[in-house]
Amino acid sequence: MNVLLLWLCFLIDTHALFTPDSECGKTKGCYSDCGDDGTTFLISWTSDSTAVNFTIQVELTSNADQYGAIGLSNSQSMDDTSVTSCLMTNSANTITAQNSYNTGRSNSPVTPNPTDGLSGATGSYIGNVFTCSFARTLTNTNPQVFDLNSDYYILYARGSVSGGNTIQQHAASGRSFSSVKVDLQSLTNVCAGVDMRVKAHGCIAIIAWMILANLGYFIARYYKPLWSSKKVFGSDIWFLIHRVLMVSAAVLTIISFGIIIQGKFTVGSNNFERSHPYIGIIVFCFVIINPVLGILRPDKQSKYRPVFYWVHYCIGAGVLILGLINIFIGIRLEETDTSNQAYYVFLGYESFQIAMIVVLEVLKYLEGKQAKPVESDREMTAVSSDGVADKEEAKKDKVEQPYAWTVKLILLCVHVIITVILPLAVVGIVATSTSTHQHDQH
Repeated sequence: MNVLLLWLCFLIDTHALFTPDSECGKTKGCYSDCGDDGTTFLISWTSDSTAVNFTIQVELTSNADQYGAIGLSNSQSMDDTSVTSCLMTNSANTITAQNSYNTGRSNSPVTPNPTDGLSGATGSYIGNVFTCSFARTLTNTNPQVFDLNSDYYILYARGSVSGGNTIQQHAASGRSFSSVKVDLQSLTNVCAGVDMRVKAHGCIAIIAWMILANLGYFIARYYKPLWSSKKVFGSDIWFLIHRVLMVSAAVLTIISFGIIIQGKFTVGSNNFERSHPYIGIIVFCFVIINPVLGILRPDKQSKYRPVFYWVHYCIGAGVLILGLINIFIGIRLEETDTSNQAYYVFLGYESFQIAMIVVLEVLKYLEGKQAKPVESDREMTAVSSDGVADKEEAKKDKVEQPYAWTVKLILLCVHVIITVILPLAVVGIVATSTSTHQHDQH
């Protein structure tokens, strides 16, 4: 079910892209997100003795009142930034440009005249691409309108406009910063930088949920009979493996959460993307709760044991699904700077997991038709308080259904290999598919 949801989300929420200008770095300077499959924004410029002529192109899904803006900063922060915005209002029939200044997280038009030093503002909205051009003088007497003879980090933002001339805070995924300072007198072609904490957060979460938690779940539900007759330190091997995998997943989730919580909380430009941090917090909470429930599980003879089993199982399965959906949302965020290859590998991984569930459920049904199920193969409630399974029952089951054991052993090997290889491929794509590079042509 969850793979169908992911496919649907992928189909209806694909980012619109447009082809960057082939003249970038040749006859004009450019700054964009430099995606492998296209770009969602492009800022280009040429200069003369008195002004820099800018063109801002932004992918926008509608002609509602919105803006695209270029910021110039001495750091890769929105604070203390000179901003020039192109405002598209009145159903794209009115295009204006204005200067403003960021103080902390607040933006205010420069006074007394926000259009001082700007001229020739023109624009259009065609095919979901908003294009705006204007000229900005090299120098200005207002200290909040920076001198264009100096080098700056270029910041890009897009967002909504209210009241016809007031820009609102940019969408969280609708902003970026250049990887290096840019000389606006040169023909530099520079790409957006990426926050490596975001990539670290994503890579750790992928390992935790696509590998560790996934295998922990499958071993507990489908593969425990393979080890029910074997124990270490008085506990079933399957139970120890399950515990190690799930505790490791919980630890990595906490680390991943700690890395990203130091940054901003809000992400995304639509409800689908904005759900990522909220789902993440839900997952984080239950990652703490479920292991505690496991430690406090009632004895096998307790009347509350079945209740514990279903609560523990439902939380575990539900959080696993939420974790995987959240990973899918995460790799689609602009902040991750990840190519479409990660989406396809992820969807291939999810399709494989669904196929494994179908095969293992059918095998489990056939086992139940031919022999009385071993209680420990049905649920965790069969594990005694110290984790010891019924050794004799497991041996009998193995003798009576040798084909099932062989098939499950083969499936386990295939499952482990695929469940490790595909997520590591996603990790590799997320970690390395960055566009942080620059080409200078003078």
